[in-house]
Amino acid sequence: NGYIDKKSVKRNANWVNSYKVFISKAGSGSDSFPHQILGVPFFGDKNTVCTETFLVIGPYKTQDECENVISYIKTRFFRFLVLLKKSTQNAAKGVYSFVPIQDFKENWTDEKLYAKYGITDEEIEFIESMVRPME
Repeated sequence: NGYIDKKSVKRNANWVNSYKVFISKAGSGSDSFPHQILGVPFFGDKNTVCTETFLVIGPYKTQDECENVISYIKTRFFRFLVLLKKSTQNAAKGVYSFVPIQDFKENWTDEKLYAKYGITDEEIEFIESMVRPME
């Protein structure tokens, strides 16, 4: 962590004063099943920026929306859809192309997502065999 002058931010400078979520651009790739798939996302408060080590999700108007984005990323459902596109440790933006956008005014759980998308018990069992829970 460190300090830089806001004038030094060259890209997406308008995001500096907004809430956002950070997630590492690289995730695990050599562990055994079930995989975690992605690094743990974390809240980015106003007046924060990051290097290209992280991807930025947002911006959002409230901290609650960010916390709901984080709850969504931590679901096995979300990370399974990422797994379908992610063939290396690199987790650039393209690996998220199968992941549907949700209403981030609400908190997301696997149970809510499985019900919303009509995921069968057999499909749930497969997803959960491939993706470990994220604390």
